[in-house]
Amino acid sequence: MNKPFACLCLSAEKYFHPGDLLNKERKKKFCVFFVLFCIEGALLLSVGGCKKSPILIGFAMNFSGPGGNMAVYVRDGALMAVRGINASGGVKGHPLELLVRNDEGTKKGIRKADLDLIKRGVIAVIGHRNAHDTLLAYPVVTGKGVLLVSPACASSKLTRRDDLFVRTTFIDDDIGGKIARFFKSHKLQEVLCVMDRANEAFSVDLFENIRVNFSGSLYPFFIDSKNDPTYPLLSNLAIMSHPRAILFITGPVVTALLAQRLRAMGCAADFFATTWAQTEDLFAYGGKAVAGMRVFTFVRPHNPYPPFRSFVKNLEESGLIPNIRNALGYEAVKLIAEGLARVKGITSRGLRDALIGHRFVGVINPLTLDKYGDPHRPLYLVGVRARGEMETLREVK
Repeated sequence: MNKPFACLCLSAEKYFHPGDLLNKERKKKFCVFFVLFCIEGALLLSVGGCKKSPILIGFAMNFSGPGGNMAVYVRDGALMAVRGINASGGVKGHPLELLVRNDEGTKKGIRKADLDLIKRGVIAVIGHRNAHDTLLAYPVVTGKGVLLVSPACASSKLTRRDDLFVRTTFIDDDIGGKIARFFKSHKLQEVLCVMDRANEAFSVDLFENIRVNFSGSLYPFFIDSKNDPTYPLLSNLAIMSHPRAILFITGPVVTALLAQRLRAMGCAADFFATTWAQTEDLFAYGGKAVAGMRVFTFVRPHNPYPPFRSFVKNLEESGLIPNIRNALGYEAVKLIAEGLARVKGITSRGLRDALIGHRFVGVINPLTLDKYGDPHRPLYLVGVRARGEMETLREVK
């Protein structure tokens, strides 16, 4: 029995710790890839591919417990980018070296990981796993004069700041208004927003940015997947308002489990989710309950963008599974490399100045960073088909 269908045969209670269920074959493939990466990197340096001293880039995310697989995916993509850049001679003859740390998803762990990377002399830190962790890391990294590059923080709390912080995802300020306009244009005037306090720096922030742009009724509903494993049982309370639509601002497994329970209770509301839920785990754990769900995202399935197709091909040749997470890691490293190619001296401030106010080729699609280092990208609506495939439905403006 293949994994998606096997998952559907088990009870929801078995999925509270998805990080413990990583596919052994996936781990094996990564180990093979990592060994090959190290061997090839050593060979490149020994034959003079990059003769100058390495430029150190830090990478800090939570590899521990539930959700740790996201960090693995992002790291895979970052390593792939480093490998390709070094194979082409590095940046101005300097090879890139990625120093990886597990921040354990705690305030203490984040501080320890970042300070260790800074002590090693990194030009920038790529991190962290979500908006909550990034907000904890922000004063630590930028306070030491090091650039923080986020592939996952959309919080408006860091928008429009003249600082040592840039990001490659979207920002809640942009997508909140677009989602509100979408609901209005489709006459969805009663919407329930399910928010996970495990990352309320994103979920609540996005809710507020939708609310200020929405003329209908927007109902907040909170769960805490990190501290309350009984959260799926709260689904009966979620539908008491009889919403026309439900927006899940939750991760893929949480979204899947809630969708299953709501559909089992007869809930007929339209289901929507965000990029946070856009992984293969959404259907693997949700099955037919998430069929028909629509996802607001900046990542298109079957993306025709040439740099993205090249990235997917390279990843598949290394035996890894392409998804949004490894694309984010890959793009963060490529962005740093493009910035380094522009600067005269290799400093965090110089790198930041080389990045802001520029348009980049990007990997997922073209990426523009404004004068504050905030990203501006198109938003798409993606649909989940009956067998789990995702298709791009339209751009959301």
